[in-house]
Amino acid sequence: MRKLYTVAFPSLTAASARFLAQIRAQHDRQASLLGPHFTLLFGCDAVDEATYVEHVRTVAAATAAFHVHCEDTLPDSDETCGYVYLVPDQGRAAVEALHAALYTGPMAPHLRKDLAYIAHITIGHCASRAEAEALSDELAAGGIDIAGGVDALVVGCVEHGRFVELARFALRH
Repeated sequence: MRKLYTVAFPSLTAASARFLAQIRAQHDRQASLLGPHFTLLFGCDAVDEATYVEHVRTVAAATAAFHVHCEDTLPDSDETCGYVYLVPDQGRAAVEALHAALYTGPMAPHLRKDLAYIAHITIGHCASRAEAEALSDELAAGGIDIAGGVDALVVGCVEHGRFVELARFALRH
């Protein structure tokens, strides 16, 4: 089975899209893989594809579209590298609720309970936590004002180094 992901690509103002494209081109190794996004269901190949897709369709149909606004960054790290996240000030609860709703039903057994979910758009990868903190501080000092909306869920997989969209489901308007 293919490893499936569910993401939301926020619709962005032109200025926000330009800013994110510039920052991600310089600092995010996944910039060429897929556009700015909130990852809502992390890679899973343990659920039948039809079941997975139908579950996402059901959650999307029950979820209203919402606005996001980001003014803050957050550094993070794991054992291999540092990250810089763009975190929503407005819309954070809606992203978190969507993540929680998606990890019900057939996806419930696959929720990583050992990791706290942070609603974010990754905008940088760094060699260390210290470098991520420095980049986060630099971006925050320059001012961040990213606005957009989340109006669809996208199911996809990674093939040949690219994110391939398999299904798109509109949220309620």
